[in-house]
This record gives sequence, C-alpha cells and structure tokens, in this order.
Amino acid sequence: RKRALTLSETMAAILEPPFSSLLTSCNSHSSQPLHNLKFVQKLHQNPNFVPLQYSPIYNSATTASFRSAGNVDLPSLPASQSPKLTPDISSDRTRDRRKVVRLAWEKLVRWSRSWRSKAKTDVLERTKKVVVLGGGSFGTAMAAHVADRKAQLEVNMLVRDSQVCRSINENHFNCKYFPEHKLPENVIATTDTKAALLGADFCLHAVPVQFSSSFLEGIADYVDPGLPFISLSKGLELNTLRMMSQIIPQALRNPRQPYIVLSGPSFALELMKKLPTAMVVASKDKKTCRCSSAASSF
Repeated sequence: RKRALTLSETMAAILEPPFSSLLTSCNSHSSQPLHNLKFVQKLHQNPNFVPLQYSPIYNSATTASFRSAGNVDLPSLPASQSPKLTPDISSDRTRDRRKVVRLAWEKLVRWSRSWRSKAKTDVLERTKKVVVLGGGSFGTAMAAHVADRKAQLEVNMLVRDSQVCRSINENHFNCKYFPEHKLPENVIATTDTKAALLGADFCLHAVPVQFSSSFLEGIADYVDPGLPFISLSKGLELNTLRMMSQIIPQALRNPRQPYIVLSGPSFALELMKKLPTAMVVASKDKKTCRCSSAASSF
C-alpha cells in the first residue's frame, strides 16, 4: 500500500490535469484504491510507456499541492529517465502522407482552373456594353479585340473627330489609324458622351495622359460612380508628374472610382493582326481586377 501511494503521487506530480485526475484522486489520509495502479506501475518502470495524446511534464503547481496535502516528499525523475515521446513514423507512412498531399493539391489546381474559366464565362455573359474613350490606335485596337469576343456585345467608341466617327460607322474602318484593318460590325463610334457612357459595364480609357485630366473633367457628370475604369494610357502628366491612378479619381471628383491599369508588353498593330501578345492587369481591388481582366481579354 505504501509503495502504491508513492507511485501514484509521483505520477500525479509529473502529469498535467486532466490526466493526473484519471490516475489517482487520493492523498495520504485516503484509503481508496488507485484507479489505474497497474498502468502507473508500468509507467514508473518504463517512462517511455506513454500514450501520444498525453504530454508528461513536470508541473510545479501540482507538485506543491500534493506536498501540502500529503506532507510527503515526492521524488523527481532524473533527466535520463524523463519520459520521451519519439513516435516512429515509417517510410511507408511518409509516402502515404505525401501521396495524400499531392492528390489534394491536384484537386485544388483543377478546382482553381475550373473556377477561373467559369468566372471568365460569367463576366462575358453579363457584359452587355463596353465604352472606349478615345479613337487613337490603341483604343481602336482594344475596341476591335473586345468586340470580337462576343457578337452581341455593344462596343461604343467616344471620339472627337467627326470624320473618324463616320468612317467607323459607315465603312467599319478607322481612316486615320487603321485604314486597312476592318473593324467588327458591333463597334459603334459616337461623339455624344452621354449616349456612349449610358449603361456601360466597363470603360476603357485610351486618351493620351497629357489630355486626360481636361477630358475627364468634361465628362465627369455622365460617369457612373461604380463604373470600372480600365486605363490604357501610359506615362506621367508633364506639368504635375501625376500618374493615371491619380488623374482619374481627381478629375472625376470621385476617390472611390473603380480603377484598373492595363499594360503591355503589347502593340496596337499586334492586336489588330491578332498576333500572340501579353498584357498585365493591376488594381487595388482583387475582385475588380479579375472582372476587368476577363472583360479586357475574355
């Protein structure tokens, strides 16, 4: 009996609750038998006989409480005999885990590709109208590129030159920049700002940087506050050194105007000839960036 009490108190001192409460609930004045005496004896003889879900460490608070309750000296285990958890993981088990991780990763990649394809299709189906600001070379090329993605898509080009406007609407050519490249029939040119922006889902800004500020200030009253602007213009405003990311919200008097930057490496002639090219889309808003990327490239 004395041997059992010493063992149980020793184990209770080195094991944290709630494991210690399962081993013993007695003190020096109790006569209740130990709950797991055989397990405790085996654990005292072989410290490595410890289930993995328990973490045996010395607990000063538990040790002090047992000393005050039983007035006994609890022996401490030498460092060489302290319980050590060294789970033996075989090479087969490691290979199985790697296989599970690989399969999970492959499923994730497939799901990601499927989600991106579906998201791109959804944006294309929802988009009814795109407006292009500017009738220059890159604005015309982007208008033709977007219009080719969907025959029912209305692509409006807001231009200043009435001659270019008539050339696009009557002959489907931009007589000034691409007289030899026919534009899709769903590309419509106009000089009416209100008509061009009405009901637009996306706006491609292709006005040169040096004229963007005055141009945007003139159309600010017709721009929807939630209309995403995709900037195709590159460079700095010479007199102020402002970038397009600063010019657009300031000129439109709306600091929350959705804004996206679309950049190369690409050339207008490559787009018109439908040659392989690359573009980069960047924005502070991830959702807007994904939607605009799909809208500009489909």
